Amino acid sequence: MGDKKGNGGFALLCCFIAFGVAAVIAFILYLLPLVSDVTVGSNVMDILSLIFTIASCVGLAFGALAFAGRHGGFVKVLTAIFVLVFIAAIVLIVVGMV
Repeated sequence: MGDKKGNGGFALLCCFIAFGVAAVIAFILYLLPLVSDVTVGSNVMDILSLIFTIASCVGLAFGALAFAGRHGGFVKVLTAIFVLVFIAAIVLIVVGMV
């Protein structure tokens, strides 16, 4: 059984990887300090938070694009607008950190 065109395999893989990266970073940022005396420096916390945000947005964007690929033009336009808003937000976060 081969990979059918348009089944979202690549998008689903990207979602899975982004979800895993976000989960690891969430563990480091939020759960690890609760169970041990590990402290994360401010700069490291900012960088991990940025990576967490980007990974979450990438996973959401690929999932949304896979969904939009199976639906009409209106959903595709909305998805494109949402992705652009996320990209603008990430750029603003990066610029604000510099």
